[in-house]
Amino acid sequence: MQIGFIGIGVMGRPMTLNLLKAGHHVTIFARHQDKPEVLEVINAGAKLAPSSRAVAMASEMVITMVPNSMQVEEVVTGPNGILEGARKGLIIIDMSTIAPAVSRKLAQLASTRGVHFLDAPVSGGSQGAINGTLTIMVGGEHEIFEQARPILEAMGKKENIFHVGPVGAGEVVKIVNNILCGAIAAAIAESFVLGVKAGADVDTMAKVIGVSSGASWQLSNQFPLRAFNGSFQPGFMTDLLRKDLGLALDLAAENTTPTPMTALSRQMYEMARAAGYGREDYTALLKVLE
Repeated sequence: MQIGFIGIGVMGRPMTLNLLKAGHHVTIFARHQDKPEVLEVINAGAKLAPSSRAVAMASEMVITMVPNSMQVEEVVTGPNGILEGARKGLIIIDMSTIAPAVSRKLAQLASTRGVHFLDAPVSGGSQGAINGTLTIMVGGEHEIFEQARPILEAMGKKENIFHVGPVGAGEVVKIVNNILCGAIAAAIAESFVLGVKAGADVDTMAKVIGVSSGASWQLSNQFPLRAFNGSFQPGFMTDLLRKDLGLALDLAAENTTPTPMTALSRQMYEMARAAGYGREDYTALLKVLE
């Protein structure tokens, strides 16, 4: 298929490469065309377009993977945006993590032009994007989801691609996931710092707890890969988790739901950002607590 992709970064680069490996024709737009990630996907066969509008004109489906709600809105509805170049029947798949209300607004605007919109945020971090094993949570019309499924399967694990409800539902599920992601990681960082200072060995604790009631995906995967080896390479940047926890607090306010643990978690990642770890993996919170 003719696929457009906007957002060639830590996640977008491997996702685009996997689309190319699956045999799709990919047209990209990137603001910074000389970035190594952009040059890599061009060398792998992607075509570079001069604007989001041009990407839409060349595509049957356009995927967006950008950092926040404002940027998604700009890419979709701004000058030279996707909707300016969209033909009737185009499918926009936004795989960013943004406010559910923004997804619903963009879907409504798209529908006035005969364009379909799916919100399809992902979980699995950069390693999942590289391996093509992302979990994908999709909100939107079920029929359009089924049309998009073959494209999603080029980037995600087949059995971990879920239709979760109407537009916006994907973002809600992703936000709930990231509340748990942030809180669990903060608890691991806090508890392991205490354990080490009290004389326990990191690897021993990880091994024992990994088969005990404190076990988690974070402890088995993210911390050994990103933190315990001292690399703190994202992964998933502190700045982005902090942003997502802010989305969670906004969603809680809209639904008059108290979320005190989420508020505390966000403050902890705010501490990490303030300490200069915003561009590092979110497990860099460990260094703040140390």
